[in-house]
Amino acid sequence: MKKITRRVLVALAIMMIPGMLFAAVSRIDAENIALSDAGIGRTEFIHTERDWEHGRQIYDVEFYADGVEYDYEIDAETGEIISKDFDAERYGNNSSGTMIDEVEAEDIALSDAGVSWDDTEYFRTKMDRDHGRIVYEIEFSDGHHKYEYSIAADGGRILEYSEEVVRQRRGNSGDIISIEEATRIALERVPGATERDIRIRAERDDGRRIYEGSIWYDRTEYEFEIDAASGRIIEWDRDRERDGFF
Repeated sequence: MKKITRRVLVALAIMMIPGMLFAAVSRIDAENIALSDAGIGRTEFIHTERDWEHGRQIYDVEFYADGVEYDYEIDAETGEIISKDFDAERYGNNSSGTMIDEVEAEDIALSDAGVSWDDTEYFRTKMDRDHGRIVYEIEFSDGHHKYEYSIAADGGRILEYSEEVVRQRRGNSGDIISIEEATRIALERVPGATERDIRIRAERDDGRRIYEGSIWYDRTEYEFEIDAASGRIIEWDRDRERDGFF
């Protein structure tokens, strides 16, 4: 009887944490999402690993095509592209003899990202030297994505590019969860704790709205960060002697 009970408990535990064992998106699906976004067919030079980041499963997909290295992070639950970048330095110099100015470089970056000047929250450009050639290092955000470009001054070729989601979109309203909702989400992780035990405030982290705070309860301190757009707990730390799990 005890053996049967033990087996049932193990089966129930597995059923309660399916997200830790299985992903809705397969490895092949993640690779196809990345290849399709890059506009590249299946290549033998591809490597994929499953990992955890900020409490969610992701796929790290890396592949090579036409002398370019591509790196993608794909959400294993939704198939969303979390971040992507490529490095085209192995194209060589390919000098065209036509030098572009800073404004032209910025227009190239904005056009490639599909972002207008009016939609940018910030924009930074600097001229630099990379392996003996002059490049424009450009960084900007539209409030939901952060973009970084390295563009050759000679010819305007995009040498490096990266894009990262910094705030999830919520329909057309752009609403975020309230501080009261964030408080409820945090307190649910600590049974018995009440609003008297929590300190919470709104912050910005790399352009993303978050709620940050701590809970003091039963001689234990819990520190947390909650994504204000999705309500997802992105960081959770517990400071106490190791006397078990809550």
